[in-house]
Amino acid sequence: MTEIKTSQILLPEDQVHGQLFYILHDENAQLSNLPFLLGAIRTEFPQSVIRIATISLNENEAWLNTDDSEADEQNAAQLAAQLKSLEHDIQTAQHADGVLSEATAVIGVGRAGSLVLGLTLLDVPIAGRLITFGAQFPTYPLELSLDTTIHLLHADRDPTVSSDMAREAHERMALLQADATIDIAMNSAQSFSEVLIGKMFERLKTCVPLRYWRHAGEGDGEDDQAQGEAPRAPVH
Repeated sequence: MTEIKTSQILLPEDQVHGQLFYILHDENAQLSNLPFLLGAIRTEFPQSVIRIATISLNENEAWLNTDDSEADEQNAAQLAAQLKSLEHDIQTAQHADGVLSEATAVIGVGRAGSLVLGLTLLDVPIAGRLITFGAQFPTYPLELSLDTTIHLLHADRDPTVSSDMAREAHERMALLQADATIDIAMNSAQSFSEVLIGKMFERLKTCVPLRYWRHAGEGDGEDDQAQGEAPRAPVH
């Protein structure tokens, strides 16, 4: 099982920890826009804890090379081991920082983003938001909880993962009535770009999770709206 390493922890000036932004990327990736992302998180969510984690993903990882996103038994076992490691690391961070899952946003870049999308396979949602740049599902879930909102960000000319796969993923999620959005940067080959990072924050600030509307329809609107506006939630 590949080890996940914490490379950096950025704490807010305040003692209060409002949100957790957990960022996962391949340790070999050159992310020139990472400082831009970190600065924007600190500006928009000053009470957040930011954790940057890295993972070494071999290009020959079987679950990364499943073109139809339908894992066979061997791939599924390998993926499950990777997800268990990631789940444990996120839960450890949540416990250490005193942040609940609904106030957690997990961001995955490139191939690491595919592992982040694999978190949708967990029985219990681990984060209120899953956000990926240039990623694909390692295998498609059969159902998706409204307790997690998924944001796909992709360049239309991404050389590693075709933007058609992102569109297909969004269509499949729509069939499952999931809470998901997609933004594709046209005439671009870089998914982890300032343009799409900007789109991420636009989504975080303007997209009220469908779970709040669901609860409002069940008669719990006032309480959930109050929770939605509380600073402990990463978005609304």
